[in-house]
Amino acid sequence: MTVRELLFAMLRRWYIPIGLLVCAALFTGFLARDGGIYTTRTVVSFLRPATSSLSPGNGINDSSVIAFAGAVVRETNNGRPPARYSTGEAPYYGAGVREGVLVELANEGSQWVSTFQQSDVEIKIVGRSFDWVKTRQEEVVDTVVGISNAQQAGLITASRDRITATVVPLTTRIDYVSPSRNSQVAAAAAMLAAALIVGAWGSIAFDRRVSRRRIATGAERHISPRHTLRGTPS
Repeated sequence: MTVRELLFAMLRRWYIPIGLLVCAALFTGFLARDGGIYTTRTVVSFLRPATSSLSPGNGINDSSVIAFAGAVVRETNNGRPPARYSTGEAPYYGAGVREGVLVELANEGSQWVSTFQQSDVEIKIVGRSFDWVKTRQEEVVDTVVGISNAQQAGLITASRDRITATVVPLTTRIDYVSPSRNSQVAAAAAMLAAALIVGAWGSIAFDRRVSRRRIATGAERHISPRHTLRGTPS
């Protein structure tokens, strides 16, 4: 099909592309009014006893401490594995989540191969209000620290010999993320292009269907039931 035929089909079935453009405009306006979101990526580091994040032998790269942090993550998630994305640095809101919590062990690998080299538990939270994110942040941090203490208390380990869970101060910040003007223009252009493509396909498909139906109807009209063969039996 040529471009000319495509344009004629869209003009004949103008109501299809127009309807899709209206739907795309309404949907784009709804998304634009949705606004931005609040997000945080809080980190809880598991360290050896009587050490800090600045200590040279704090155990953050120790395999046993990493394994313990992984056990805390599993219990925090009730045994369910956390969702994996293409990279560990991918923002949680980038997956389309507008309200949710993700608790996982720091992963330097990818969606297909996990690489755990640090005993850092990352708590990713996104929400539509600052208060909701702040409340969930405090609840999940308390849960992670509580599970860590409970697991070690069950081993009858002295408090001075326990692995400590420390919240990294700079990671408690809650940020507000909203699309820029360029991003909004690009999103509107993408929605317009998608509506035009789908509208063109719908116009062509519907036009061909109507044409085939007309041809079939015309062929039936040319076949008259009165035209029968007459003859004498042999």
